[in-house]
Amino acid sequence: MIGEKIKSVRMEKGITAKDLAEKAEVTPGYISQIERNLISPSLSVLMRIAEAIDIPLVSLFSQEEQEQVTVIPKDNRTKIQFADINMEYQFVTPYSRSKNACTQMEMLCFKLGPKSWGSTMVQYHEEAAECTLVLKGTLEYHIGDDVYVLKEGDSIYVPQQTYHQLYNPTDEDVEAVAVISPALY
Repeated sequence: MIGEKIKSVRMEKGITAKDLAEKAEVTPGYISQIERNLISPSLSVLMRIAEAIDIPLVSLFSQEEQEQVTVIPKDNRTKIQFADINMEYQFVTPYSRSKNACTQMEMLCFKLGPKSWGSTMVQYHEEAAECTLVLKGTLEYHIGDDVYVLKEGDSIYVPQQTYHQLYNPTDEDVEAVAVISPALY
């Protein structure tokens, strides 16, 4: 469970619950509830926690360490659905918390619900670029004052250090594949 992983890594790194709460901008009681799996935190809180304990976000969802050649059957992908956004991620590449495997890139499939933003926050990757291919629907990338409209079969490359947000302007789900390099989550 996510809470157990947060507590394990926090303790491994010698970080107190109080220090983690301060860094993640939540209360110590909230951290305690998360670690005991009593509540499900939002994506933005999980991102702040992962940053505070210096681990990729996806490590909170991974089941086991992966090394070398790995086959991930479609039904065994790590899936993430957040309550605060209308988006589902499915990780196509494996993840290793120890960062000894698959750190060169990360590939994920995602669905973005109708009339929804991909995140409540503007995305910015200091050292990671991303490329997205739309498989179904229409997806908007908002970058600065520009809006790039992608339809089925279109792709976009977003270089590192570029502020951006995704939006589905239609009444149907968007399905897409994204590659992030180096691995971010």
